[in-house]
Amino acid sequence: MAIETTAHMQLQATEAPLPARESYTSLTTYEGCPRRYAFRYVERLPGDVPPGRFAFGSAVHRAFEAFVRERIRARAEGVPGPGLELLARTCDEVLERAGLEPVELAEMRAAAPPVLERFLRREMASDASPVAVELGFGLDLALPDDGGVIRFVGYLDRVDRAPDGSTAITDYKTGRPWDPAWVHADRQLTAYAYAADTGALRDPATGAVLPPASRLSLYFADDGSEIITSRTPADLAGFERDLVAMATSARRREFDPRPAQKRCRWCEYRGTCDAAAADS
Repeated sequence: MAIETTAHMQLQATEAPLPARESYTSLTTYEGCPRRYAFRYVERLPGDVPPGRFAFGSAVHRAFEAFVRERIRARAEGVPGPGLELLARTCDEVLERAGLEPVELAEMRAAAPPVLERFLRREMASDASPVAVELGFGLDLALPDDGGVIRFVGYLDRVDRAPDGSTAITDYKTGRPWDPAWVHADRQLTAYAYAADTGALRDPATGAVLPPASRLSLYFADDGSEIITSRTPADLAGFERDLVAMATSARRREFDPRPAQKRCRWCEYRGTCDAAAADS
């Protein structure tokens, strides 16, 4: 069976069309394991993801998104902004549809209120003006040696206008807060700063290009903490080099596996891949 699986993967990865777009997620997937990239983005195989695995994070994200979207609308129309009720209702609706077991659903419903209340307090204290949520972007990058052009795309959880007029980008996280050193090196925030620096972000209300990001932050929803960072021109140039190198390797169909216990344990293709590392 393992031989058949390998032959199938190699055949499909050789013949299937390559993705026309790349993103931060595809970049990090390829760097972690090119075979996982091939399964997901070339073969487009469905992965084995347990129901409810990301339910709480999804519910919190959707609640924050709905709140900020309504806040932007209310400000534009000069009417009162949203409150805790919208946050709670949106969060609960997402949890209800997540396919959770009754015990899991009850646990997540009990965990949600303090998370939502902390977020509301943050909103009320902020001096920034929200510009967009789930803001999409796309930009073209030429590959070396006549390798063509790739489209780099992504979505930002949130974009604000700081008091000085510059752009502030926030990404939401659930789970344990990170070490600050991880935030300062986080590739996802670098990708967002790169998009802003290249003029790929636009104000959805006016169509105007947003200025480069002066502030990048990760907001950890579970305890309401936030870590703020920034990126240098050298950071952004390094990200572009890495993106071009990854896309070039993928277009050469270099899909060798990189098995490792921790990586394979959480891979959605663990049951498909013959190279998956065994647990110790």
